[in-house]
Amino acid sequence: MGILLFTELGPDSVVLVTAAAGGIGTLLVQHAKNVGATVVGLAGGPEKVELVQRNGADIGIDYLRPDWPEQVRAELGDRRATVLFDGVGGEISRAAVDLLGKGGQHLIYGAADGAPLSLSEEELATRDITSEMVVGPRMLQRVDGDLRPLEDKAMAEAAAGRMRPAVQRFALADAAEAHRALETRGTVGKVVLQA
Repeated sequence: MGILLFTELGPDSVVLVTAAAGGIGTLLVQHAKNVGATVVGLAGGPEKVELVQRNGADIGIDYLRPDWPEQVRAELGDRRATVLFDGVGGEISRAAVDLLGKGGQHLIYGAADGAPLSLSEEELATRDITSEMVVGPRMLQRVDGDLRPLEDKAMAEAAAGRMRPAVQRFALADAAEAHRALETRGTVGKVVLQA
């Protein structure tokens, strides 16, 4: 996963993953746990939170609950998040950024809520955090346009059983149902239409 080129994770990391039951979020949770980080996975609804915990998150939180930021703070105690992998945007991302400690990284890989959270240079400097979009051209620059080594590494991790992608399948005839499920955040992992 190219997103990981933008940070180094280890046992001292406290990783917060929004959309932790999604396709990329599922893999980020597993990777962070595999390297010994403390992982907080955010997902919408009890079933998705349960999936996030089965994937290795130390703490699973339902971001549909209005008090979810307080739950995260209570679970972490005096620790703060060091890395936020953000695939949601909007108010959820705003609240998640507020859980980052000084020196924390806000790494944006998507915006399921419509638009990625944009932080001003002043806010970044005041809070001593960084924020950057890590997909698309930024990722291609990091690998000099060659994604093959990342693909090979991801396949090796999957073959070794350390990464298990989440895939939800729909029949091609049910494409409209699949779209409705995506629009209402009723899916987990990646969605595949099968003929």
